[in-house]
Amino acid sequence: MSAHERPTLLPTIISRTGFAWMLVAIVIAASLLSWLFLRADAISPQAHEHYARELRLLRQADAELNAAVLASRVGIQLDFDTIGTATGELHKVVSELEDVPGFLSASDRLQVLNRVAQYRDVLEQKIRQIDLFKREHSVLRNSLAYLPLATDLLIGDDTAPIAQTRPIGIFVRGVMTHAHTADAQLAQRLEESMTKLESIVAQLKGAHQQQMTNVLLHGRVILERKPILDTLTRETLAMPTAALGEELAQTYARGYERASRTAHNYRVSLYVLALVLAGYLALVMLRLAKTSGDLAQANRQLKERIATLDRTQHDLKLYATVFTNATEGMLITDGSGRIVATNPAFSEITGYTTAEMLECSPSMLKSGRQPENFYRDMWRTLDRRGQWQGEIWNRRKNGEVYPEWLSITAVRNQDGATSHYIGLFSDITERKRAEARIHHLAHHDSLTNLPNRLLLQDRLEQAILQSHRVGSHTAVLLLNLDRFKTINDSLGHDLGDGLLQQVAHRCLAVVRETDTVSRPGSDEFVLVVPDIDHPQDAAIVARKVLQTVGRPYLLGDHEITVTASIGIAIFDGDGLTPAELLRNADAAMYRAKAEGRDAYQFYSADMNSASLGDLLLENQLRGALERNELELHYQPKVCATNGRLVGAEALLRWRHPDLGLISPGRFVPVAEESGLIAPIGEWVMREACRQLQVWRDAGMMPVPVAVNLSAHQFTQRKLSSLVEEVLTETRLPAGLLGLELTETMLMRDVDRTIETLNILRDMGIDLSIDDFGTGYSSLSYLKQFRVNVLKIDRSFVNDIHRENTDGKIAAAVIALAHSLGMKVVAEGVETEAQREFLLAHGCDQFQGYLFGRPVPAAEFEKALTARRMGLPGTVLAKLHEDVTSI
Repeated sequence: MSAHERPTLLPTIISRTGFAWMLVAIVIAASLLSWLFLRADAISPQAHEHYARELRLLRQADAELNAAVLASRVGIQLDFDTIGTATGELHKVVSELEDVPGFLSASDRLQVLNRVAQYRDVLEQKIRQIDLFKREHSVLRNSLAYLPLATDLLIGDDTAPIAQTRPIGIFVRGVMTHAHTADAQLAQRLEESMTKLESIVAQLKGAHQQQMTNVLLHGRVILERKPILDTLTRETLAMPTAALGEELAQTYARGYERASRTAHNYRVSLYVLALVLAGYLALVMLRLAKTSGDLAQANRQLKERIATLDRTQHDLKLYATVFTNATEGMLITDGSGRIVATNPAFSEITGYTTAEMLECSPSMLKSGRQPENFYRDMWRTLDRRGQWQGEIWNRRKNGEVYPEWLSITAVRNQDGATSHYIGLFSDITERKRAEARIHHLAHHDSLTNLPNRLLLQDRLEQAILQSHRVGSHTAVLLLNLDRFKTINDSLGHDLGDGLLQQVAHRCLAVVRETDTVSRPGSDEFVLVVPDIDHPQDAAIVARKVLQTVGRPYLLGDHEITVTASIGIAIFDGDGLTPAELLRNADAAMYRAKAEGRDAYQFYSADMNSASLGDLLLENQLRGALERNELELHYQPKVCATNGRLVGAEALLRWRHPDLGLISPGRFVPVAEESGLIAPIGEWVMREACRQLQVWRDAGMMPVPVAVNLSAHQFTQRKLSSLVEEVLTETRLPAGLLGLELTETMLMRDVDRTIETLNILRDMGIDLSIDDFGTGYSSLSYLKQFRVNVLKIDRSFVNDIHRENTDGKIAAAVIALAHSLGMKVVAEGVETEAQREFLLAHGCDQFQGYLFGRPVPAAEFEKALTARRMGLPGTVLAKLHEDVTSI
């Protein structure tokens, strides 16, 4: 390169380098602007509105739950459906709140999630508290319903001495007053009165003494349960869910505020950067102005004009995007009410295109449902306030009428005159349908579509009012399917639901249109037959219902026949209120079941006495464990060949302080129905193991003892853990404990049964199938059950006689068990003929009165002593021959 070329090339190189740096700066500035723009627009209004709405729903649902609990406590709400609905809504809302909007910072999201988790924990505590409240409230409500009725019967009895009934009446009035007040002094006085009255009644003799005792027992239930229920109510209402809801809302609000400030900062930064760039452009223009002032001036004006157009275009594009993409329908009219623009959502909702609506009046969408004065009031409001909103019915292009929520805003010009009207509306058809569906579900059973308990209450009240006005009768028929639980357990809940639906259709087919068929729950149906002239007309309806319900049903591949039992209560002879009629019809239905099923029974007053007996027995059984009233008796099992003691079965007894020794057949059904069978069954297992260890420590050489398991215990997930825990606590070898299970229990869930049995066998527990032959076990499954022993049911042993030996079933069971490698125990052996027959067919062990009755632990020690001395089974039976049969 020559020397004279260098001055020429140098400015060119410098110019190119500056241009390159300028391009780099422009790219960096554009990237920074884009990034700032995205960060400034990070907050989603829809997500924020959705989350804020869920927070409001959370507090509203919590308030509704508290109101439902309080309403149930004071008697405004007669069932717990509202509590269940509010609880479900709270669970749903809490699950929604766990989806925190993504525009919050990580720390704010974590704080919100922690608040949601904290709220969920407190909510679970509150739900458990409410479950306890519902159980306690049910007991108190039953006593409150029964106490005045029993007192009226007692006082109204002319044969009852007034000297005793008058103080009881005064006491009952005080108890009923106390049930609705919070007077502690009154409670103390009533407690003292109760003690005095109990002492007086205990000294009475005659038929009225039991009536007075029942009244006082229910009075004590109310006095004891009311403070508990009041405490539960206060504790439930005091749970800090409302405060936690407010804290959650405040935590989210703070996070949203910080996110908004961050977005604002990015917008400010964007603005500052734009100013910097503008300054840079100004500097460039100033430099250019030095060389070409006129051209620079023209360029500046042009750039300013372009910038203004860009901003205007951006704004117009933004408005057009909102207008076009909005999900709500939008229309704009001029000042005279002629449409000048509509958005796509308008066409989607109404069916009219924009071209069809231009220059038309919105009145062409009228449905005709609203009167003219409705529209006059709407325009007056628009002229006065400049805005109107409300619900309106319009008509689509296809003629369909639909509801919409409409908001109209008047746009004023500089002179204050209306230049345009902007209408914004949304189709609320689905919301209306959802509201109607919710209303229907709140009053109807979801399976059969029959009225539920709430609607039944209203229908029954209306029928009673009508009967009272015209002087007629109203019959309440309470129908309960016989052995429905067996159908559910054997065929499955799907087919059981199908049966309930068919029963509902059949009941509807035999009643009048004015009658009501409802399903309050489970397999129970209630028929309300109003306006009958004679109570016996209800019997005609009952016979028709029994006849149609008793016809065969086709359930899947099965054709089965189901019967029903019906209880009938008549207004006004059997009750004056819906609660009385339903309660008395229920008592009559249980009488029909007790007398053979597939029948109907009219209500009679003595039925409540039997129900009261079960209720009192349940209340007393609840404290039997704490009062150490339960005890175990032991019945020996002997070797069939040499008569030696080889085992025993632990049998539960209840030593009642007033009724003496009560057999399981009297109180176990009550325990199963009330849910007390689980703690009682656990106590039996612990007590049997404890007693076995006591005998071991005393050197008694105890034999294995079998314990009967209830169906509830066997289905518990923690059964194997419970057995292991009991064996560990008592230091008892697993081989000394046996468990007896029934066939029906094992067949409920075969896969789970096999898993549970395998775990127990691996622990070394002896397993027996009790009452074999009376259930529904499948031989194909029986091979898979790891059990040691089959016990022949006593009904098959009773068939064996010396003169006409009929033990084919017993012999078959023995052969079957031996073929599967199991031992056989025959229970209920009471005669030598039975023993000889069973021994001849290879039975392994005997259990029955021939070898020993169930006896307390102290008496059974004699059998253990005899075993240690090598005495045969006949001597064991001699040791027990003086023990009273239980």
